[in-house]
Amino acid sequence: MRKKLKIIAGILAAWFLVHCIWVSVEGLRSFRGKADVAVVLGNTVYERGDLSPWLKGRVDAALELYRHAQVKKIFVSGSIGDSKFPEADAMRNYLVGNGVDSTAIIVDNLGANSYCTARNFINWNKTQPYRSAVIVTSYYHVTRCKYIFRKLGFTNVKSDHSRAYFWQDIFGMAREFPAFYKYMIIY
Repeated sequence: MRKKLKIIAGILAAWFLVHCIWVSVEGLRSFRGKADVAVVLGNTVYERGDLSPWLKGRVDAALELYRHAQVKKIFVSGSIGDSKFPEADAMRNYLVGNGVDSTAIIVDNLGANSYCTARNFINWNKTQPYRSAVIVTSYYHVTRCKYIFRKLGFTNVKSDHSRAYFWQDIFGMAREFPAFYKYMIIY
């Protein structure tokens, strides 16, 4: 019995390691082309509407894509977290404060998770038939986000990542392992 448990534990550890390598390699690729819209996934916003360092890194990556004319629009998506300040509103405020025309920003405050963001973007896109999108999030989150967009029918999706890295990314990576497979099963 012990031998079987060790084998199972070894298989799970190897699976986890391969998954983390795959997610890191895919997530750390920088977007080099052009897309119609960048989709920024939310994260923590503080009480007065300031972006957390994790979210600021994501928004800064989208801002660079916009400044280099790699995207025409920025779709910001998040929910209303513990601070009670809507994440997407905070992202819009930051982008406008950094020179982005407010008409180039689409706000989605109902993006409670990656699935909701993908669903909301696809529903919005029915009236704005954009053909390509670039997901902008933390590197460890890219693979799951691209997966759910494609599963919901938006197949021309690329990715870019935050250039801000934190020791907490280790926990984010560990969380992505079960989250990715949960998305495969539930959504």
